[in-house]
Amino acid sequence: MPKQHQGLQVIQHLGQAYRSMQAAFSGRVGHALPRWRILFTLHEHGQCSQKMLAEQCRLDPASLTRLLQAMQQQGWVTRSADRNDNRVTNASLTPAGQAVVDDALPRREAFFEDALQGLSDEDVQALTHALDVLERNFSQAGASRVDQEN
Repeated sequence: MPKQHQGLQVIQHLGQAYRSMQAAFSGRVGHALPRWRILFTLHEHGQCSQKMLAEQCRLDPASLTRLLQAMQQQGWVTRSADRNDNRVTNASLTPAGQAVVDDALPRREAFFEDALQGLSDEDVQALTHALDVLERNFSQAGASRVDQEN
């Protein structure tokens, strides 16, 4: 099989695995992955600017704003202008939001444990390395496309 065809199959398989992981995560943990990333980042870092959240969660700013607004309506997060720079909006978990995270953390841990069943430490290391290389290559491919358009 030509290398180019193998590469296409690998990339398609990666996409399918990611979609499968997202659906399983949502079903098991009770939160869609983008929402969980926001909740968990606020749990780990405390108050964060929306810019930092977008970067940490790898979400575009408009999607992040919509998700934060929905979580704010649920009473899970608060958003406020930064004291030092009113152009910056900060977000933080409310006590209700922290309770949501605390409730989901054991399900998240069990999900990861189950998801990695059958993989040795060496398998996980090799997969991590391969994903790091792919991510770097994707970033470079995306950047070179932007450079070609400009």
